[in-house]
Amino acid sequence: MSHKLERVRAYVDSIFNTIEDEGEKRAACIHTYGVAQCCALLAAKRSLDAELAAAIGLLHDVYSYKTGIHSLHAQNGAEMVRVAFKYALKDLFTEQEQILIKSAIYHHANKDLRHDAYDELIKDSDIFQNWLYFVSSESCTSQRLFRVFEEFSLPVPSSSLNPAEPKKVKLFLRSRLADIAESLAGKSISGERTDAEYMNIVRYFPEEAAFDELKNAWCAAFIFHCCLEAGIELPLRLPHTAKEVANCRFVCVAAWYEWGEGNGYCHNEKDGFSPERGDIVIYNNIIPKENKPESSTWCDHIGIVLSADDTHLVAAEGNDGNRNVSGIIRRKRDQTIGCYVRIPEDYTYEGWKIDFKTGEIRVEGIEAQDDSL
Repeated sequence: MSHKLERVRAYVDSIFNTIEDEGEKRAACIHTYGVAQCCALLAAKRSLDAELAAAIGLLHDVYSYKTGIHSLHAQNGAEMVRVAFKYALKDLFTEQEQILIKSAIYHHANKDLRHDAYDELIKDSDIFQNWLYFVSSESCTSQRLFRVFEEFSLPVPSSSLNPAEPKKVKLFLRSRLADIAESLAGKSISGERTDAEYMNIVRYFPEEAAFDELKNAWCAAFIFHCCLEAGIELPLRLPHTAKEVANCRFVCVAAWYEWGEGNGYCHNEKDGFSPERGDIVIYNNIIPKENKPESSTWCDHIGIVLSADDTHLVAAEGNDGNRNVSGIIRRKRDQTIGCYVRIPEDYTYEGWKIDFKTGEIRVEGIEAQDDSL
């Protein structure tokens, strides 16, 4: 095994070693290493870099194995690997190779869409490995799988194509968001490892350093958790777009502001906006200067509105007053109110439409692929 793949293997194995259930650990190993082998095989067939392809296969599901969370695991996996390239996998791949790896991971769950060479390679390898492991199961059959069989001049499975199961949509209601936030904030959750509620809030963030980095700074992480619990799909980090926005995760208040502003969800009281239960409130320099870095932006705290009258609002907040404890707070509606974010109740996540490399919308079905593959 090459030095590069040895480093990647060690990184992936360290993640597997955190899986307590032996059956899950075994399944993770079989799938990951099987996909990596399929990637190398298909890369040789398609005249692509087999070593790079194998690395993509090893890394493609790291987020779900590390956190146990499958929702948006492809986009979040690309973000997790981005950080790994700065630390555990530092100086291993060129900048261009890193882009190819992250793009492939980012898109690998969109099996019905067509992207670039390595993106398609991991999709095909992922579905091919699943068929190899569950040979008798018709749930693995798809047009993409049939194309792989044709590529290798293998007899196409006799199973008929199965229509994709409709995605279960969890209805989002702002009232539900407020109910969740109110219930959690009222528990006076402490930002410590001994508090199970807090560990549940930060479980989305896969790095070992996340716990220490969020100490006394988890107000935005609290909002992220409440939103996901309320049925909103969001990745760890704002999707890259050609028009750059906040280069940060949703654990930063600035990310919420940029996301709200970019989607037309931000509103200001000076424009006649009246806050309602379930709105997100972003505060303007509410934290004393001595309690935050000089480089801090104006948007330095965040909460979820529970009620409002003419002069005050009541909000559910994580890390109330930098005390590392959640709380329900009554605040003046004064200059410390920066803006509000009102998420539409028909909101749907569409970040998967964005091409990782270009930041442009790209929705191209696999039926547009060249049948000569």
